Amino acid sequence: MNSRRSLTVYPRLRVSTRYSKALNNININNQKTMKKKFLLLPLFAAALSFTSCSEDESMFMNPSVEVAPEEPTRSLFPEDDGSEELSSSTSPILKARKLLEAVSADYIKEMTDTLGRANITAEQYAEIQAFAKELTAGLTTDKERYQKCYDWVRQNIKYVYEYVDNDPYPVFKSHKAICQGYANLLFIMMHSLDIPAFVCNGILDPVGGHAWNYVYCDDKWWVSDPTNSGSFIMRVTSAYSHLLPSSFDVVLAKKDGVWFNYTEYNLNVCKIESNEEVFVVPFSVNGFRVTSLSPTVEISPNIKEMYIGKNITTLGEAYVGLAYNAPNLEYIYIDPENTAFASYLGVVYRKNGSDYQLTYIPGGMKCVELMPMETMYKNTIYRHDGVEALIVAPGTKKIEAWGVENCPNLKIAYVPEDTEIAENAFVGVHPDFQIVRGDYTNIPEIRE
Repeated sequence: MNSRRSLTVYPRLRVSTRYSKALNNININNQKTMKKKFLLLPLFAAALSFTSCSEDESMFMNPSVEVAPEEPTRSLFPEDDGSEELSSSTSPILKARKLLEAVSADYIKEMTDTLGRANITAEQYAEIQAFAKELTAGLTTDKERYQKCYDWVRQNIKYVYEYVDNDPYPVFKSHKAICQGYANLLFIMMHSLDIPAFVCNGILDPVGGHAWNYVYCDDKWWVSDPTNSGSFIMRVTSAYSHLLPSSFDVVLAKKDGVWFNYTEYNLNVCKIESNEEVFVVPFSVNGFRVTSLSPTVEISPNIKEMYIGKNITTLGEAYVGLAYNAPNLEYIYIDPENTAFASYLGVVYRKNGSDYQLTYIPGGMKCVELMPMETMYKNTIYRHDGVEALIVAPGTKKIEAWGVENCPNLKIAYVPEDTEIAENAFVGVHPDFQIVRGDYTNIPEIRE
């Protein structure tokens, strides 16, 4: 392990000692784990604002103040290794070019050897492959074969404005598609000829969402848009400034059991193979800073804790991977130097100036203690199968209807005396659910 800066890390609290005695008075039955174990805190929910703290209250707002002296200090946040940051101000075209140029020649073939998200049967694939080989018979270079297939797709597929199936085989048979279908079919044709390629999604400026391809032949990457008749050498970025890539359907790198892709304009952790209890999110790969943590494959149930460094700026926007693929994760620590996120008692909040927006509660967390918020809006906590006890912080003025919904194992909520609780504030909870009034946090109250 690389040397890491000295940083005090405090242990997770599966059941806080502040309310463990009260919990012991409740019969927590070991229910069968529900088949679907995930939570999703909708990012479209209203922001949850928190009152700023005085110096006396700084302990509460600091995510790393929860002290348990019996556990030794650890330093696990990844160190800044000086890797290049592809920030939001970096052109998506330049991001894509740099990331692909960093891929070694030896890995390009492995990288593009899978079918990604392509939906196609073996029989359908074989039919397209036979056609592609016949179409390119007699051609001697990958560039010639690519050009022949590109021209065929461009000339024979008709763009339509009604719904059509854009999977590669239906496009191949019907000769009808939108941009996604064009890109899907060209990719399968390239793959069947053993030519490295993948599908890219992004923006066609100024029109809107679009799909196209990247193809590797003659020792260079080509940006290929069969929908609009454009084929460009990748390094000549000025030639395709209208194509703004946001996501690649390909794994860009694999390192120490972690897989990385490019999604939502970020270099992202998409798969974690570790089976250890503690997982540290890598700081970089291939010389570039990793900025996203949104796994697309379920992580090992053995992983209970995650350490996130200052590099991570998103957990996913359209798709929050941890919400679906980390059902047993219990606690997250976030580097205090992270400017995008903070953690409090294992729960993740997005920073917005002095305000904090509740973003993610680990799926395996049984006791959830929230930071104070003026209002717990609808679906503040939604579809969380793991939580059994909830502590609402002093300073929370109201829990709106359906503030907590579809938490079938939630049996108790500790709510301050002066917090207004709307009718149907807790919906879809355990049949024996009860509300206990009082402050069980030992945190200085925050009032206006």
